Amino acid sequence: MSTQDSEGRGVDELLRTAGELPAPPPSPELLRKVGERRAVRTRSRLGGFVVAGLAGLVWPIVILTQSPMRPDLGALPRSWLFGGALVWGLSALAALAFALVPARGDVLPSGPRAARIALASMLALLLFALLGTASVPESLGLAQAHVTLLASSLKCGLYVFLGAAVTLATGALVLRRVLPTGGRRLGVAIGAAGGAAGGFALHFVCPLSVSAHVVFGHVGAVVLAAIAGATLFWALYDR
Repeated sequence: MSTQDSEGRGVDELLRTAGELPAPPPSPELLRKVGERRAVRTRSRLGGFVVAGLAGLVWPIVILTQSPMRPDLGALPRSWLFGGALVWGLSALAALAFALVPARGDVLPSGPRAARIALASMLALLLFALLGTASVPESLGLAQAHVTLLASSLKCGLYVFLGAAVTLATGALVLRRVLPTGGRRLGVAIGAAGGAAGGFALHFVCPLSVSAHVVFGHVGAVVLAAIAGATLFWALYDR
């Protein structure tokens, strides 16, 4: 028997003996650390959407409760009134949902998908403003209201922007620890959602039934709110 074979059997015997030895007990420090562990709270798929949605309702509720209703409200066709409210409301909900609710199986919302939904929502609002603005004898035009298109658009645009600001601030807080990629696309969707929420309230209180005013003062302000959201979220997440 060679010396090499003897050494090999010795090593095998040593390894076998070591395998039969009991493992050393954990140190008290390790046991203490394990005992201090807490379960990690997982992110709710709908939590951010619910929080931002409720916050985004604040400004429309303020507008609807503190501003006089449009003078032609009672004379407008109910189908148009509620159909328009549905277009504005669904546009806001869809853009916000796709910006803050991840798809099943995903951890984070998809920026490109949210931006596409927001663009589709803004297109729907534009088509409604261009083709669906209703007017009855009780409705006011620019001349009857003694305002210019620019002045009226700026006034209503401010209402839209204030609604968007609340939603954008809440959305930024909701996403601050998530660090999403494609932040500017999520900003487009959240800004459009907040703006559409403000436009929803204006649908009931704005006294002007002029397509150009609705296009520039309502829908145009939503587009600018989306651009502002893209700029804000680019600065927060993409820069």
